[in-house]
Amino acid sequence: MASAALLAAPAASASRRALAVAARRSPRRIALAFAVQGAGASNGARERATLAPVSTDPNVAFYQVKALVRPWRLDGVVHALNEAGILGLTTYAVQGAGAQVGSSERYKGTEFTGGAATDALVEKVCIEVVVETAQAQDVVDTIVNAAQTGEIGDGKIFLLPVHDVVRIRTGEVGENAERMAGGRKDMKASA
Repeated sequence: MASAALLAAPAASASRRALAVAARRSPRRIALAFAVQGAGASNGARERATLAPVSTDPNVAFYQVKALVRPWRLDGVVHALNEAGILGLTTYAVQGAGAQVGSSERYKGTEFTGGAATDALVEKVCIEVVVETAQAQDVVDTIVNAAQTGEIGDGKIFLLPVHDVVRIRTGEVGENAERMAGGRKDMKASA
């Protein structure tokens, strides 16, 4: 089995280690990850973390990526976004219930199980990022790779269309208002 061979071989890179972790979580995901990585190897494309591309409308200039993640994954997600050139974001604490209701939640080796209805609400952190439509898939992949544990309760990501952006300080509108000095576009331009 290809995934077993991957697990047995020493990981040559961080990408290979990530694929090995994905193989333990989901054989279907590892097959797709290899297909995406193999297809993008020749043209420098990034590895896609989602099982299919996210759905975006090319007529919409910007998207808000809203991610609900485990609180202890926040630092890793913010660091990964910064490494990818995404510097502007908003975070805040939220509570919610989803598929993990009735399941146990783990944090730093301790397992928690809710009892009453109010105990079923689980602490999460909401991360909001507004990006150009072309960057939405990369931002989603970055968040998935940084936040995923493979257990119920990892969270959700929502994409919402944003019609326009206005920078209050300068009055700039559109792409100029969304862009940040030293951000993703500057990183790509200098490469």
